[in-house]
Amino acid sequence: VTDVVKRTYNDRYLAAVPIVTMAGQDPVIDFGTLLKSNLADVSFMAEGGVRPDLSEWTKVKNFPDNTLVEVSLALGGREGGSSVGVAYAFRRLPKLGAYKPRTADDRIGYFLTARVDWSKKHGERDTFERYVNRWKLEKRDPSLELSPPKEPIVFIIEKTVPIQWRRWVRQGIEEWNRAFEKLGFSEAIVVQQQTEDNEYADIDPEDARYNFFRWIVSGRAFAMGPSRVDPRTGQILDADIIMDDSFIRVWMEDLDQFARAPASAITPFGFEDWIAEHPELANLFPWSQIARTASDDLIDQAMSRMQRNGRHVCNLADGFTHQLTIANLAMLATSTGKKLPEHLLGEAIREVVAHEVGHTIGLRHNFKASSWLTLDEIKRRRDETDEATTGSVMDYNPLLFFPGDEAEKVRHYITPTIGPYDYWAIEYGYANPEKGKSEEDLLKEIAARGAEPGHDYGTDEDASFFSATDPVTNTYDMGANPLDWARERSKLCDELMQNVVDWSVRGGESRYYARRAFEALSIEKARNYSYVGRLIGGQYFHRDHKGDPNMRPAFMLVNPEVQRGALKMLKDTVFSDAYFKADAELLNQLAPSRWWHFGTSMTRRTDFGIHDWVALLQSLTLSPIMSPPILQRIYDAELKCTSADKFTAAEYIRTLRDIIWSGLGQPVNKQFTDAEPYLSSVSRGLQRQYLDAMTTYVQLPPGTAMSSDLQGMLRYSLGELSRSIGKALDAGKTQDGSRLDFASLAHLSECKSRIDRVLDAQFVGR
Repeated sequence: VTDVVKRTYNDRYLAAVPIVTMAGQDPVIDFGTLLKSNLADVSFMAEGGVRPDLSEWTKVKNFPDNTLVEVSLALGGREGGSSVGVAYAFRRLPKLGAYKPRTADDRIGYFLTARVDWSKKHGERDTFERYVNRWKLEKRDPSLELSPPKEPIVFIIEKTVPIQWRRWVRQGIEEWNRAFEKLGFSEAIVVQQQTEDNEYADIDPEDARYNFFRWIVSGRAFAMGPSRVDPRTGQILDADIIMDDSFIRVWMEDLDQFARAPASAITPFGFEDWIAEHPELANLFPWSQIARTASDDLIDQAMSRMQRNGRHVCNLADGFTHQLTIANLAMLATSTGKKLPEHLLGEAIREVVAHEVGHTIGLRHNFKASSWLTLDEIKRRRDETDEATTGSVMDYNPLLFFPGDEAEKVRHYITPTIGPYDYWAIEYGYANPEKGKSEEDLLKEIAARGAEPGHDYGTDEDASFFSATDPVTNTYDMGANPLDWARERSKLCDELMQNVVDWSVRGGESRYYARRAFEALSIEKARNYSYVGRLIGGQYFHRDHKGDPNMRPAFMLVNPEVQRGALKMLKDTVFSDAYFKADAELLNQLAPSRWWHFGTSMTRRTDFGIHDWVALLQSLTLSPIMSPPILQRIYDAELKCTSADKFTAAEYIRTLRDIIWSGLGQPVNKQFTDAEPYLSSVSRGLQRQYLDAMTTYVQLPPGTAMSSDLQGMLRYSLGELSRSIGKALDAGKTQDGSRLDFASLAHLSECKSRIDRVLDAQFVGR
């Protein structure tokens, strides 16, 4: 087999560097040539590429098991150059044979080390070997029911972590010991606190023998828990967690970042690749087109590259800052201006730390975990117990604020402990078989329990409007029913919006803070209805294997009545005029920030652009549910549904059209005025968004983004809409002119003309 593989596969290399000399059997190379090149793939940051002659070394450190080299790479450009710091880490790998890899299972979310094994027999189903990434944990005394490991996982809390938050950081790290204790390990994870003068004072965080929790200040809220893994076996060798101080500085976000938060929260996995295939559709998703800074673009490019290369990306802390902002607003509105209690911030830190530690011990995200319990049960647990309120801390769990809450009386603001999925996942990765039982049998037995309550698993690639189907695999949602969560969150935001200027702005402060509060609450209110939209065409996805106890179908279509209920909720909320009504006096209080210096961004408009803002909020829900993948899924589901009253694509296309254009059904038996129009400006904006999508889809080459049959239905629906608009225009005509107001008349005339031109156009093949 070895000879066959060598003949079939050529060697791959990252870079070429000459050998300067030989030291016995070991080659000596010039790191300057290698590390001052584009080896780190950073040339996309500048047009001129890397300039080795202007690059310089900034740090070189040697430790027993690793070497760290940092270089400031000079990047060329047409208007001068810039530089970017790159760190290269070289690690000694352990000898093979001392660690036994563990086979992965797709029912449980671990990071993987995968390889192809061509020595497998031809009858095998798969040539891949997939190992979970995990630490090497062995009992010091196997005869004991509860024993410390020979080599525990040790985290050192760096002295830079503020004293105020150290206990919460420690709790977040040690929380995982609950799961390890069930497997017979005591103190599997050990936490040590570094100070200026204790025995850990001089330990270097860059020494790979130690795992650190570090505190940084960058001005961008994030936390990260990467680990280094032996690429041959999946054994985790070391890990470090960093948390940015900005995570708890909830008023540091600038407005542009704030406005983008919901867009990033719902931008689906694989969206960029889908848009790359259909660039003509990019403008139909306004939440992906929001103004960005050059810094944001570079960060997102780097993130995108990591995702395409199969690398782990975690945005928990970034989105969690938005959750803390909502909590801060709740405190200001309901507690006479009190600050966020330390207990709330502490629990938030503990949650993020536990999440990142979960990554460092091998676990992937589980965005389905928050759907484990009903909202009523979550509220009971939050207020009366110390039990988990979610299936996993590996979800992006929101803070648990509900309408009518008094923040000081809330027992837990977020889940106080790891959930059932976390225990199950750790059991799969770290349990050892009893004497006389094989590891293979043990793992099969553990993995087969996926149908048990709290064990549902859905990760990054499952949390997508496009390639995935499950409507409860989301981020920052909570509860088994997305409709219940949307109602609760909407009601909370409405409560907080009352007298928002009075409580959000202190005496002597700029009313810019009222603008921020208004945007935060309206974006939070609208964002959660996008999850209601996921029920339309939704299919619950289960990873159960054949023969598992209580095995469920791989896909279970959302009940037709539930889909209709979701559509009705959208009709009554984000697709209605009343939803966006805001007091005119309030809108005239929303002042912009007038600071203009580094670290800030000046708004293009001084006044608040309410129509653009409403359009953005509407698009968060409308754009996805009108997208070709969703339409295609509903269409295909017609052949998968056994219900007599199935939810069809034809019904959906007609119903959604009639909801968006419901204003056409009102009688034209009075004189409408410019101040009291036939169709409100909010309705007209929503209708234009709808028409933008529809006219684009019907003009696509047949069968490209959706089936030709669907395109035919869309074209016919547009024809019916044109006729309905025509009837409204005719009904409004009088001998002296029209009963319709100027804006509605212009809008309807333009819409009908646009539809007719599209339907009359002749298709020209590719």
